[in-house]
Amino acid sequence: MALWGYAALHFHAGPGELAALILAWSVPAAIAGPFAGVPVDRFGARRVAMTSDVVGALAALSVLAVHSFHALAWSGILFGISKALGQPANAALPPLLVDDADLVAANAVLGAANDSSIVFGPTIAAVVIAAWGFHAAFLVDAVTYAIGFTCTAQLRVPPVARTTARRMRAELVDGLRITAHQPVLRRTMFLCTAAYIGWGAFSVIEPIYVFNVLHRSPTVLAAFQVCFGIGLVGAGLLVSRLGDRVATERSLAITVLASGAAAAMYVGTRSIVVAGIGVFLWGVDIAFFGAPARTLLQRNAPVEAHGRVLAFDATAESWAELAAIPVAGALAAWIGADHAGVAFATVAALAGGAALVSQSNRRRRALPPRNLGRTSSSSGTDGSSVKIRSSVRP
Repeated sequence: MALWGYAALHFHAGPGELAALILAWSVPAAIAGPFAGVPVDRFGARRVAMTSDVVGALAALSVLAVHSFHALAWSGILFGISKALGQPANAALPPLLVDDADLVAANAVLGAANDSSIVFGPTIAAVVIAAWGFHAAFLVDAVTYAIGFTCTAQLRVPPVARTTARRMRAELVDGLRITAHQPVLRRTMFLCTAAYIGWGAFSVIEPIYVFNVLHRSPTVLAAFQVCFGIGLVGAGLLVSRLGDRVATERSLAITVLASGAAAAMYVGTRSIVVAGIGVFLWGVDIAFFGAPARTLLQRNAPVEAHGRVLAFDATAESWAELAAIPVAGALAAWIGADHAGVAFATVAALAGGAALVSQSNRRRRALPPRNLGRTSSSSGTDGSSVKIRSSVRP
């Protein structure tokens, strides 16, 4: 919020320049994302997480010295590099810190803490900016990175057996091979990508929907974000109590299908009340998606490849969002924000439904043959009675 507000108010950035600033923050995570997993597996998640905090703090402090929009864009790139390093490193830490039985709960609690930024981040930024100005907001941001660095430095992470260091390209290819050839990883990545496409699209569709379809002010958009955040954080804490019951492929597919339905409910109406209920339920669904999806990736990837596999997941998120943003804008201009939102929500719902059908087919094929029908007897060549049972495969 501070970065965009500073660009708009201090440097008078227009829509095109704000879009360029978003790209400056997003593109490094998309391009450097796969490479970020290699140092996680080489040097350990803890070290890389601490490095990402250092880069983030430098990015926040660098804003204090910028005197042009172009310099601000370079600060945005630094923020993007911090994100690219931090995502796989932080995602690789929980399996090293807790027992497998507690992994879902750990992912859910950490996810709820991260998602609380949706509720508290803009509020803190607004208060600090109103009281002390934009520079104070970036100082507060730098302090949060320093707190992250200090907390991570105190973690006692057990050593992980590392493979012999090879060229980065070889390690990248190996991580991609693991992700593509392991069935659970491949199917989880499919569902994740479908969800990420919707997230990117709605970053464009939501404000247009509120302003042009509901004809409401930015205050209503902010209220919707709070409703979404409350559902997200509250359900995240519930997921931590449910544990492994929600960390299955079937649960993940149902959640993605339901998230599509909730997103369609959100933007497919002209009632503020219905839209508020829809965005709250969407937040709940995404909470049931995040921790289980991360747990499935962690459990089905070799621990020595966690960094690369989780980096590919973060890269899929970045690329899906980048690809969806221009398409969503064009579609909203063509058929309206509400119809465009329903179309993207349908993508997630279809992906979840297809995954459910595929799981049912796999389960049916895995069942042993059922012995059905009547038993008859015939005489064998040695005069013994031979039992013959007719059977059909389900």
